[in-house]
Amino acid sequence: MASQPGTVTYADGVAILQLIIFPFVTAAGIFIWRRTGWRVGSKIWRYPVTLSLIRIAGSICSLISINHDSKNVEIARIVCEMIGIAPLLLTYVGLLRQIDADGRLPLRYLNVLSIVCIIGLILGIAGVSSTSGDNTADGFHASAIVKASMGIFLAVFAIIALTASWLFLQLHGALRQFQKKLFLALVLSFPFLLVRVVYSAMSDYSNNRHFDVYYGNTTIYLCMNVLEEIVAMVITVVLGMSAVLSRDFIQPTSVPMDSEPKYDHA
Repeated sequence: MASQPGTVTYADGVAILQLIIFPFVTAAGIFIWRRTGWRVGSKIWRYPVTLSLIRIAGSICSLISINHDSKNVEIARIVCEMIGIAPLLLTYVGLLRQIDADGRLPLRYLNVLSIVCIIGLILGIAGVSSTSGDNTADGFHASAIVKASMGIFLAVFAIIALTASWLFLQLHGALRQFQKKLFLALVLSFPFLLVRVVYSAMSDYSNNRHFDVYYGNTTIYLCMNVLEEIVAMVITVVLGMSAVLSRDFIQPTSVPMDSEPKYDHA
């Protein structure tokens, strides 16, 4: 996806698409966060907002590089690209929190899952920042740290899927309307999330140049990464808004970290 300075490329067009879509996702995420409650909602809805801001920042870096390309701008763009999977996955951990209004899942379990994902994020930032500058000549070669980070994200993705399945089996006979909408957001987003995770895994674990973060195929990047992420986020925030506006929506209340959540009817 590299380009000559001063040239607006296909990849820059993809960046412009993200710059158009993600501000709307940001606004929707903030609206849902406010309806859920700023304090407790921060464990759920700050993640789509964070993802959107990362994508906006990455798009701005891509557009800056058109006329002012530099090593630092390129590293910033790649860091934004590669760390976005963490808030993406944490968004769905957050959905599980919102769905589990009756406390079927141990609070500590979801907290640990979030911490593990954040560890993957930290490893990813460290790995990309330490190796990006040495990889531009012949593409990006993921270091052991970056691969470990991706391994964590793959494990978190699998755990989210298994946890959602278990929770549905526990609640399917007594789901409120808002829970059904959030479950629907999970189910409809899952295929797109799967393709997005596969793309990242191919980028880190394979030597296929089509998935390289520097010189990869832009159409593959658009179809397996950008559009998948956009569709998943749009589904999530649209159904999330519908859920928090439902008559039976239950708003979590602030509680100490070591206790089970309590809920008030909104």
